[in-house]
This record gives sequence, structure tokens and C-alpha cells, in this order.
Amino acid sequence: MACDFSFRHYAECVQRIGASPNRIEMIHDIDFEPNNVRAMADIECRNGLKTTYFVRLHAKSYNAFSLPVLETLSDLVETYGHRIGLHFEPFFYEQQRIKEAIMRESALLNFMLRVPVTAVSIHEPARFGSINQEDVPEGMTLYCWDSAYYMGKKYISDSGSRWREGCMCQHLHHEDMIILTHPDSWFHRTSAENY
Repeated sequence: MACDFSFRHYAECVQRIGASPNRIEMIHDIDFEPNNVRAMADIECRNGLKTTYFVRLHAKSYNAFSLPVLETLSDLVETYGHRIGLHFEPFFYEQQRIKEAIMRESALLNFMLRVPVTAVSIHEPARFGSINQEDVPEGMTLYCWDSAYYMGKKYISDSGSRWREGCMCQHLHHEDMIILTHPDSWFHRTSAENY
């Protein structure tokens, strides 16, 4: 199995995850464009996986509430059975308003998509910092490498189109793990498709 960011390799990995007895949770940050999310969602669905796609509300490169993006996000839930989470950007707010901002942004996503939004992840926590657990509204789970939810779990990410500890296929032996991918990193034929 050649390790690259092709959807062929993604399908190989997801097939192994779907067949694994281990608890492997896949999550996705839609950082730049939602172009590849349907391809990923389809592969996951065909292998029995339900994943969470985190959506930014302040992205420069896409409008989460434009009709094409809303249709794509709705398909993730209605067609593929996946979940939508808030990919929160705390640097837009004063510290004392973080909890309120998460509640408002997740309520807006909920209203527009008519789906519960019970998960929040932080956009670029290594660069801008995470948030305090007490700022996470009741009933929501914080997905961030320094959160309580991650304790005792192996965590790997393809941030920046780079696996820091080797490809996800090299880690599927872990009994309890979270894999974060970014749809913009993956391609059908060549990485030039995405830029």
C-alpha cells in the first residue's frame, strides 16, 4: 500500500478502519474548500463509517451558507449519515465572549442545516491557541488535541498535507484513536487538483 494523499489510498485506509475492531474515530476540518468532502463521505459511508465534518463560519475561501455549500453539507448528513461540527475560530472574539460565540455559531449552523451541532473543534490551535474547557457549552464535545476528550487516545493529523508521525495506515493498530484529516489535502489523480 503506497502512502500518499490519493483517494485510492484513502479508500484503502477507510476500508481497514471499517473492518477494524478498534475504536477509530475520523474527523475532518473543512479549512479552505468543501470540494472533496463528498468523495470522502462516499468512501466512508460505503465502509460503514460515520464521521464528523467541522465547518468554519469565517473562512475566506468559502461561504458556509451559500447554496452550493449548504447542499454539500446537507448531503453529508442526509445522504451519508455523517455529522456536522463547528470549526471555531476563537481569535474573532474577546476571551470573555468565547462561550457565547460558540453557542451562537453552533445555533446558526443548526438553524441553517436543521441538524444538531454538538461538536466543536478549534481552527489552528497550534498557532492561535485552544480554548478553556469551561468555555465549551454544555452538551458539546471539544475536539482539540489538548482537550479532555482526547485523553488516552492516539491522535494523528494530516495538517498541512503532512502526517507528522507517518501515514494513518501505519497507526490503525491503536485500540482507541482519533484521525483528523483535511479534505483539501486529498486528490483523485494529482495534488495540483486542489490549488
